[in-house]
Amino acid sequence: MICSYCYESQIRPKHDVGHWWNNESDSVVVCSDECYAQLEILVKEGTWLYHKPEAIFGKKKHKPSPNFDGPQSITDKQFTAKL
Repeated sequence: MICSYCYESQIRPKHDVGHWWNNESDSVVVCSDECYAQLEILVKEGTWLYHKPEAIFGKKKHKPSPNFDGPQSITDKQFTAKL
């Protein structure tokens, strides 16, 4: 399995996080409490789609601004129609 936050491979799953995206149980996992907490923050902020883990993208000098004004990503569990 691969951690959905740090993208380390061959992990022993620590937490199932698939319910955030309405996926089947044990299909989306993280490897540690730290990865769970960090991914949870990204999901709540709506910036999880822009996360670029070092394991895949390497080290980047540019980090996104904490006051990112671009589009935000929401999961289907967070989506509500505004009337």
